[in-house]
Amino acid sequence: MNANYVRQFDFAQKIKYITQGKTYLSTEYKGEVCDEFSAPAVLDKKSGKDFVILNLTDIHFSDYDIRMPLGLAAAFTLRRLVRDVRPDLITVTGDIVCAASAYNSIRYLTDLFTSFGIPWAPVFGNHEDETNCDKNYLADIMMKSPCCLLRKGPSSMGVGNYIVVIADENGKPVETLFMTDSKHSQPDSSQAEWIISEGAKITDGEKSVFMHIPLPEYQAAYDAAFDTVSGKWRDGFAAFGEQHEKICCERDKDGNPVYRGFLDKIRSVSGLKYVFCGHEHLNDWSVLYNGVRLTYTLKVGRGSGFRKNFNGGTVITVGDNGIKSIAHRNTRLLRLHNIEYFEL
Repeated sequence: MNANYVRQFDFAQKIKYITQGKTYLSTEYKGEVCDEFSAPAVLDKKSGKDFVILNLTDIHFSDYDIRMPLGLAAAFTLRRLVRDVRPDLITVTGDIVCAASAYNSIRYLTDLFTSFGIPWAPVFGNHEDETNCDKNYLADIMMKSPCCLLRKGPSSMGVGNYIVVIADENGKPVETLFMTDSKHSQPDSSQAEWIISEGAKITDGEKSVFMHIPLPEYQAAYDAAFDTVSGKWRDGFAAFGEQHEKICCERDKDGNPVYRGFLDKIRSVSGLKYVFCGHEHLNDWSVLYNGVRLTYTLKVGRGSGFRKNFNGGTVITVGDNGIKSIAHRNTRLLRLHNIEYFEL
C-alpha cells in the first residue's frame, strides 16, 4: 500500500454526502472533453520475472441506493485480491460506478486505488452513463490519481481509448494493451482503425484489447466451442470456464447478434491474440476463436446475481514472450483460490 497517499473521507464529509444527497442527485457533473490521443503509457518488465496483471470488473460502487453497502463488500474483496496477488498493474473492465449518483463513490474508488500505489488502467462500462456524472467527469476525477493511466482520447470515439505498453528492460514491447470504450454496445470502425494504425507502429510483442461489453463474436465462439448435448467444451478451442447467463452483446430486435466487423478488422494486427471483457456477472469462460482468445473476466462486485465462486478477479501473467496464463481467483475462507486456471 502507498502510505504516502491515503486520503480517507472524514466523518464530516460523510455526513455532508448523506445530508446533501438531494443536491448531488439533482446536479449534473460534466467533465472536460478531449479530442486527441495521448502517448502510450509504458510500464517496465524485468527480464525473467513475470509481470502480473490483476483485472477487476463490475465493481458497481454507488452513492445512495442498495448497492452502496454491497460496495463495501466489493472493496473488501478488492483489497484482499491486491494484497495477495501483488500485481504490477490493475486493469478494470467497466461498470466501476452505477446508479443515480456517483459523485461520492468515484472519489472513494479513486482514493482506494491510489492507496495501493500500483498503476491502474480502467475502461468504462454501460452503467457509468446512468449516473449524475458523465464519463468525462468520472475520468477527470480518476486522472487526478498519480497511479491512474487512463487517458480520454478523441470524444468521437467515446471516453477512454488509450494504450498501455509493457516493455522489457531494452524498451521492447512484450504486451500492448488497447484500452477501449465499448460505447454502449461495441467499438466502432474508427476504434478498429485506431487499433490497426497504432498496432502497425508497435511491431514487437503480443497485443490485447480490453473492453466492457462482449463482442457478438463471443456468441459465435460459444456456439462453436460448447457442446450443449454433452455439456462440455469441444476439442480444438482450448476453452475453459462456465456460462450461466445470456451473452449480452449487441443484438437486433429479433435477438440475433449484430456483427459490425470489429474483430475481423483488428485480427489483421500482427500479434493481436486476446480480447478481455466484463459485463456479464455469471460468465467466466475463455475460448480460442479464429486465432483470437475471447475471455470473460471474473466480477468483483457483489450485486446483480450471485453464484458460488463467481466473485473475485482475473490474474493475467505476462512472461518474456507475452501472456503465459489466465487464472480466475475468488476469495473464500480468507484465502484466494484458483477456480479456473489455464496455461497458454
